[in-house]
Amino acid sequence: MDTSFSLPPTRRTNQACDACKLRKVKCNGQAKCQQCSHLNLRCVYSAPKPRTKTLKRGKLIAQYKENTSGRNENSDSSPAQPSPSLIIHDAPFFTSFLDDYEASVYPVNPIMTVDDVLASIREMDQNAEAKTFVYAYTAITIALTNKSPDNSIDSQSQVRYWLEELIKARAAIAFDEKMSVRRVMISQFTHISLMCLANMDMSFYYVRESITMIQMLRIGHPEAMDKLNSNERARRQRLYWEVFIHERYLAISNYRPVVLPPLHDLPEFDPSIPPGVHEGFLQIIRLFRLIDEGFLANWFGTTTVTREWIDRKHKEIDEEPVGNEAHIGITPLSDMQQADLIVTKHWLRMLVWQMAMSKCLLSSVSSKESLSLSFPVRLSTQLRALMTRFSRQAIEIHGSGIQQKLFELTDTIANVIITVPASTVQETAGRVDDFTFLIGFLFSLPSFDPVQKEILQNKLEQLQSLFPYSASEAGASPAASDVTYASSSRPPQYDLPSPPSRIVWHEMAKKLSMAQPQEPPRSDSTRLIEGV
Repeated sequence: MDTSFSLPPTRRTNQACDACKLRKVKCNGQAKCQQCSHLNLRCVYSAPKPRTKTLKRGKLIAQYKENTSGRNENSDSSPAQPSPSLIIHDAPFFTSFLDDYEASVYPVNPIMTVDDVLASIREMDQNAEAKTFVYAYTAITIALTNKSPDNSIDSQSQVRYWLEELIKARAAIAFDEKMSVRRVMISQFTHISLMCLANMDMSFYYVRESITMIQMLRIGHPEAMDKLNSNERARRQRLYWEVFIHERYLAISNYRPVVLPPLHDLPEFDPSIPPGVHEGFLQIIRLFRLIDEGFLANWFGTTTVTREWIDRKHKEIDEEPVGNEAHIGITPLSDMQQADLIVTKHWLRMLVWQMAMSKCLLSSVSSKESLSLSFPVRLSTQLRALMTRFSRQAIEIHGSGIQQKLFELTDTIANVIITVPASTVQETAGRVDDFTFLIGFLFSLPSFDPVQKEILQNKLEQLQSLFPYSASEAGASPAASDVTYASSSRPPQYDLPSPPSRIVWHEMAKKLSMAQPQEPPRSDSTRLIEGV
């Protein structure tokens, strides 16, 4: 009798699961293998693949979880967070933005009409360019109105989502591509949306892309433009000036070089667009046309700024009428148009003043406003009147561009208040009163840049240190930094913080005047330059 015995043969698995392969461990080949059960991994068997370079153990597990996260298998993992992709994106979804587009986007970008947008929505399933344009139109409308179609998702996340979808849908330019106005506006809307997301580098990239396509369209060349009917010719002229304005703005705000020269003429009248839109667009073109080669050369420091140039350019800006006062037509400009025009005009005046200041051309006793150290504080009174006259929405709708202008204006005003002594206590009180109102307005904007807010907050604290007082003892309203802003459902004018009363600022100004050195005002702007 044979009493010997042998161990049963070890079962060899024909195929290991994907996770065990990656980790190079033994797999028992079951539907849910022992290793995956132990680590709570999804057990998946895929077709054999060529061996790859071995990764570290921790990275292998992380990589496997990432690669299998989308598979349809029961899991204990938590559900994904809501995303824009969960919304049904059908024709009614895209047409729901048309009213906001017509009211808030088209008046300052009068190229693609509502009918043009509707035509793109109808053909977006058959045409890649149409689909890409619809995504761009959706992104810019959400960006400028700050409205999300799903209240559970913030508007900036929506803008990013549609820009990502735009990039996926956009087809490459073919060798024999014929450029179109719609394709240019895809790049232009992308540029503006990226500005609203504070991505200035990529925003610059897309405006340069717009310029390249405009040059391919040969806008401004008589032999090409004469072949078009009058409406299309006027539309392409507006397209050219649209991109010109944005390139000039980036040149000033981000120190970018320019390549697009101005056209010789303004856009022709186009009866297919509202007269008020046409007039408002002409006015903004005239303002940005003042940023000419001499202006840019002085701004970039490639030429020497002179008092004569400062005075001449300041007069040119002052003589350029804006708003309904300059519009003698039947249709008045909207508050949104007027706010943009007036702020832009003040911004240009401040830029010229800053160039004079940088070259120490200013004086506290100058009879010319453009060469006066106190010019910005006089401008603050006009800005306050503007913000009181128009609703917050009329200003906020222009996005990061107008907010950047208002920040630069307010920051410069603060530097002057802190650095340049006022001649009387009452004047000092008025200066600080206006400044507090301005920063209260900016702080009430939901999309105001946090870095810029911190800068202005520091300026406010400097003023508070110069004007030490007890608000509770004086019975004053809280400072702008202590205000809890009202919801957007209330009328805009009531969203603004109440500045401290003039009686309180009068007492604070007394303390400042006592602390100021008793020396005659300096004729140069050295101290102001240090504060800017």
